[in-house]
Amino acid sequence: MPDSAAQPRLSLSTLGRLPGAVARPAYDPADVPVGMLHLGLGAFHRAHQAVYTDDILVVEPRWGICGVSLKTPRAVLPLAAQDGLYTLLTRTSEGTHARVIGALRETIFAGAARAKLIARFADSRITVVTATVTEKGYCHDPATGLLNEAHPDIAHDLAHPAAPESAIGILVAGMAARRAANAGSLTFVCCDNLPHNGRMVEGLVDTFAMRRDPALAAWIAEHVTFPSTMVDRIVPAATSTDFADAQRLTGMRDEATVTAEAFGQWIIEDRFSAARPRWEDAGAQLVDDVAPFETMKLRLLNGSHSTLAYLGFLAGHETIWQASSDPLLAQLVQRQMAEEIIPTLTLPRADLDAFARSVT
Repeated sequence: MPDSAAQPRLSLSTLGRLPGAVARPAYDPADVPVGMLHLGLGAFHRAHQAVYTDDILVVEPRWGICGVSLKTPRAVLPLAAQDGLYTLLTRTSEGTHARVIGALRETIFAGAARAKLIARFADSRITVVTATVTEKGYCHDPATGLLNEAHPDIAHDLAHPAAPESAIGILVAGMAARRAANAGSLTFVCCDNLPHNGRMVEGLVDTFAMRRDPALAAWIAEHVTFPSTMVDRIVPAATSTDFADAQRLTGMRDEATVTAEAFGQWIIEDRFSAARPRWEDAGAQLVDDVAPFETMKLRLLNGSHSTLAYLGFLAGHETIWQASSDPLLAQLVQRQMAEEIIPTLTLPRADLDAFARSVT
């Protein structure tokens, strides 16, 4: 492999030099404006929601993403140096496929540009905010689902509402700015693995906003919706092997490479208060109730992956996809799903059978 220092870096100026086998945006990223905000610029977002968005930009080019890192500039720095572009490596039993994603059109590190971030909420062109800040990022009590007002970040934000540090404090400050600018309604889409995540975040925001200003809380209740979601894709932490593979396949240095397994899913409660991307055209499912899908995922997907992880390790496999490619383990998991798990679920059998096939 050539010396990485001698390789050109992935950017808008080098996008046209990618090998023909590498998938790349079917639109000009430079022409895509920001239409949505994302909090938590980690690998999962870049291998999941950003990919669904990338898929629809050729038809709906208004939905470029402003990606925000809340705690560290580590994710922002390489993306900013690459004009927001990065390589997604999808690993399957048939090989590794490279695709360049162009949906990220702006990046912000909140620690260095908090005023800019809050102002972004007040932009009427932005009508959707998504988030992957991990379960702990919402500063709640897991046992009750209520806001932990004793959390240091929450206590700081209640005392200093103009300089918030927590995700909840930033959301409420942003919504206050949006209200002041008369910028219209907004939808917040939580994409973290929390039961009934939309309803939970709605309660946290309401509690915080009531402590800050009851009139603001009333405005949020009228103008902001919080649909629940179920998300899934296995996105391991990128390794030196991943960066080397991205360079080999693309001929470019890419310090923002992410890797994922092929299966992905996004179930979204159809409860939006303003314009939104047509993610369903990229494979997301909009439903009236996410709860049955959460149960399906926990039992069929998580349960099956646990089986593959434990037995796959004993069989000498290092990854889930390797274990699922083992004929004996695949047969075991298929029978487990058909005979022990599917009978406990309430969704239509055809949907469950299709999901089970996609899992394995």
